[in-house]
Amino acid sequence: MSWQNKKHITKIFNAFKRNKERIYKEDIEALKNLDEFINESSKNLTKDNLIYAKLLCVFLRQNVHHYKDIKFAIKELKFQLNIPLDRQIELLTYDLNLISLQNETDAKEVFKKMDNPWTKEQVEKSFYNSANDLLKEIENYS
Repeated sequence: MSWQNKKHITKIFNAFKRNKERIYKEDIEALKNLDEFINESSKNLTKDNLIYAKLLCVFLRQNVHHYKDIKFAIKELKFQLNIPLDRQIELLTYDLNLISLQNETDAKEVFKKMDNPWTKEQVEKSFYNSANDLLKEIENYS
């Protein structure tokens, strides 16, 4: 369950608490059961997509460390996930070329790297190979 859905359920619980004389014990029990069902369904959906969940958690942790704000970290995560994979690979290609140049101290090597940069095709092929390797590793599913 998302933090936003949890917030809505908590709001309903609080409304019931304020209106105790109009709320039956069965109503509270029904809400508790609904909350448990939603939480369990959410866990099961995540467990069925474990690698995605792990990567999402890693990225969210990095965002929290960087932004120091969970709400902004989630907002940035949503923004990044809306970027198409093809564009993400283009950005990865750019980053690899930039880091490759930054890591060189020898001027000759810098020019050599500039003449032979990472291409989108190379990065895309490597990305898919790496992704498939990670998907094949059983350890990633535990």
